Amino acid sequence: MKKKIRYNINAGFGQDNGTYRMQSADIKGILALLKTEKDTLLSYKNLDFFKTDIDKDKLNSMVNTGDKNVMSGIIQCLNTENVFELSNRKYLGSKSNLLSFIGPVIVQNAGKNIESFFDPFAGTGVVSRWMQQYADRVIANDILFSNYLGLKVFLTSSREEVSVLKLKNFITCLNALEPVRGYVFTNFAGTYFTDHNAGKIEAIREEISQLYREKKCTLHEKNALLLSLLYAMDKCANTVGQYDAFLKHIGSAVMTGGKHKIDSNVYKPITLRRPFFFFDNRNKAYQCDANQLANSIKAEVTYLDPPYNHRQYINCYHLLENIMLWDKPITLGKTRKFSRDHLKSDYSRKSKAVKRFAELINSLMCRHIFLSYNSEGIIQDKDICTILKTRGRLEIFEKKYTIFGHGAGVSKKRPVTERLFHVKVEKN
Repeated sequence: MKKKIRYNINAGFGQDNGTYRMQSADIKGILALLKTEKDTLLSYKNLDFFKTDIDKDKLNSMVNTGDKNVMSGIIQCLNTENVFELSNRKYLGSKSNLLSFIGPVIVQNAGKNIESFFDPFAGTGVVSRWMQQYADRVIANDILFSNYLGLKVFLTSSREEVSVLKLKNFITCLNALEPVRGYVFTNFAGTYFTDHNAGKIEAIREEISQLYREKKCTLHEKNALLLSLLYAMDKCANTVGQYDAFLKHIGSAVMTGGKHKIDSNVYKPITLRRPFFFFDNRNKAYQCDANQLANSIKAEVTYLDPPYNHRQYINCYHLLENIMLWDKPITLGKTRKFSRDHLKSDYSRKSKAVKRFAELINSLMCRHIFLSYNSEGIIQDKDICTILKTRGRLEIFEKKYTIFGHGAGVSKKRPVTERLFHVKVEKN
C-alpha cells in the first residue's frame, strides 16, 4: 500500500520519512516523484501548477526538453508576483505568528492522522490551512461573509468549479477597467482610499456581479474574484490593517520634513492578483453563528478561537464586508459604517460571553477540544476551566509573546500570554 503523500505547507512535497524541498530538490528527485506519485499528487493537497490549464502544459514542455534547469522553471511557473496566498492579509487576532506553538500542540495531543478538524471561529483560516497537513477533512466557519470568501476559496476549491485560465483572463480585464464614481467613491474616497482607487473598486465590483449574472463565471469563480478584490483593497487601503478608522494625511506626500506621513501603497493603483489554490473539495466552509453550527457538526478535533476582548470584528472590517456583500446600505458617521448589530459577537460582550461559551462547549461533538484564549480575555480563567472540565481532563499550554499597544497609533509593545487549553473529551 502506498504511503499517503502529504503537502507540508512550510516545506514542499514529502512522505512520512522525508520531504522534497522545492528550493533545493534535484531534477531526478522531482521527476521521480511526479512519475511515481502522479495520480496521488493530482488528487490530493498540492500546488496548483501541477493541475491547471496553462501551468501543467508548461511543466510538461520543460520535462520533455530535458532542461537541466527544470526546477527553476517549475518555480517560475508560479509567477508569484501575480498570485496571493491566504496569509497575505493583516487580520486582528490572526494566529499566523503563533502557528509554531498552536499547531504542534494540537498534533502532539490529537495525532498526525486526524479524520476531521472543526474550526468554528476560523477568521481568515490560517489555522485551518495549517491543519490540512494532518486532517483528512477541514470544516471552517466564520460569521463574516468577507472571511467566508477566503475559507471557501482557499479550503474548498476544486478543478471542476474553477478554471485558473479563466480567472487570469478575468483579472486582466478587471485591472484594465476605468474608475467609476458611484457608491464606493461617495462613501470611501478621500478617506479609506484615493479617489482613483475608490472608483476602480466600484468598477471592478460591479463587473464581477455582471460576470456572474451573465453566467460567464461559476459561483466559485465569482468568490475567487471577490477575494482577489478584497486582498487588493487591503493592500492599498489608508489604514493600519483594519477599518474601524482611516488614517490622516491622505493626499499628502509620503515623506514630509523627514517624517513618514503615509504608506506609499495607498497611492499605488489597485491591482488584482489571483488566489493561489490548493485544490481539495473534501473540506467545507460555512458562514454561520458558531454556536448554532456546533450543534450539527461532528469532528474528531475542534479548535476554538473566539473573540476575547470588547472589540467587535465587524466594526474593524465593516468596509470589506459592505463591498463584498454589495447591498449598498446607508453608511453613517465619519467612518461610514453600516447597520451591523446582527453581525456582532456575544463573545465580545462580558455580560453574555460566559453563558455562550458554556453552551458551545456543552454542544460540541468531538474527541478533542482545543481553545486559544489570550491572557487579556474577558472570560475569567476560573470560568474557562470550570466549563472545560465538564467535558474531560484539562491541560493548559502557554506561550508568552508581545503585541503592540491598545489600538491604532499605539506603538508600544506589551507582553501577553497565549494559552491553548486542551480537553480530551470523556463526557458526552
